[in-house]
Amino acid sequence: MKKAKRIFGTIEFDENFKVYTGGGCNSAVLTSHNGKNALIVDTMLFKGAKKLKSKIRARDITIINTHSHIDHSHGNKLYPGAYVIAGKIPRWHWDFDTGFSRRPDKMLKPGEEITIKAGNEKVHVLDIGRAHSRNDCVVYFENRKLLMAGDLVWAKDMHPVLMGSNINAWLWALKMLENKYEINTLVPGHGIVTDKSAIFEVKKYFNSIVEAAGDRKKLKKLRSNYKGYIRYPIISGIDKAAALIRKEKKLSY
Repeated sequence: MKKAKRIFGTIEFDENFKVYTGGGCNSAVLTSHNGKNALIVDTMLFKGAKKLKSKIRARDITIINTHSHIDHSHGNKLYPGAYVIAGKIPRWHWDFDTGFSRRPDKMLKPGEEITIKAGNEKVHVLDIGRAHSRNDCVVYFENRKLLMAGDLVWAKDMHPVLMGSNINAWLWALKMLENKYEINTLVPGHGIVTDKSAIFEVKKYFNSIVEAAGDRKKLKKLRSNYKGYIRYPIISGIDKAAALIRKEKKLSY
């Protein structure tokens, strides 16, 4: 089993748009031409959050959290004057998930989409509803054709983490995203920056477990097929996903 790497890195797409990797999650920062305004997608965790903060000079800041899990939201507290957008969940869930980080000013409902005009960019924030977490959002940069997928998409060598997840809804969301946006670049919640093919890989992963759930021989083969993947004990892996799928099937009757 591989261990996840947490090396902080920077990918500069252009002078106003950068993706920061490895500080707990992948984050993006869109800065205005005059440097006064910044839009941040996910604020990382602990040391990564502080490193991200050190890169930002803007005073007027908007934060979009793709979901409430602490590795994507804990850094909110470093921006006391920011305007925060996230999916709607109960406040106590938010406090628990984020480690009591800064709460959203605007909570989107499942299916709701807003558009933010930022310079010459149109930023679409779409609330997916429950999938990976209790409520997930994705952020699409229209002119750059870039999707910040949060933890709906994981790098090819990583088992998706399952916390508050619904795999049936997750698969539906991935299929919808394939058709909704023109995606040239896809930034997963964790791992390497990639393209639209990453959506297919996550769908393939879950569909293979759906097919194998309840069949010991098939599950054993899947464990072998994915043995090189990074796995977080208890919250990810073939058996964790299979158990959740079996539970979902029971609940659907």
